[in-house]
Amino acid sequence: MYPTFKLPFEELTTIDERVDFVHNQLVRLELAVNTILEKMGEPTMIAVTREVVLTATLPPGSGVIIRKPSPLMGRITQIIPHWPGGCNALVDIAFGHKDTWVMPSEVDTFVALDNATPIIQVNENIDKGEELWMNCRNRDAVNPHTVSVTLTIIGE
Repeated sequence: MYPTFKLPFEELTTIDERVDFVHNQLVRLELAVNTILEKMGEPTMIAVTREVVLTATLPPGSGVIIRKPSPLMGRITQIIPHWPGGCNALVDIAFGHKDTWVMPSEVDTFVALDNATPIIQVNENIDKGEELWMNCRNRDAVNPHTVSVTLTIIGE
């Protein structure tokens, strides 16, 4: 006669007790995996991810700096700038946070493309509430253009 096998939570009577048990097991598992990843020198499991979009519609011959606070403390892992078609490389964009220029990394420089949406991988530490900014200039004397920068921030 074989003994009957019971799951650890079968003795728990309510669904709330069972959910709490499973949740605690998952938290323990996440902590264990994070410990192993840290020892291997790898990034730990991702807790929260947010996207921040900085966008501006620029009249001909104008420029603007768009600012938003970071919603998380963590790392900026991806920058996706967007230039619409028909810009003829006349719309300049730069992105950064606080006093740091990220795209491009050289201070007071800009990137100008036409009909492009590149994906740029970065690893920039950022604090919650820290200012994210996009500096853009429309050098086209005739047409308005709408440009944007989308950021992916992974929280710690």
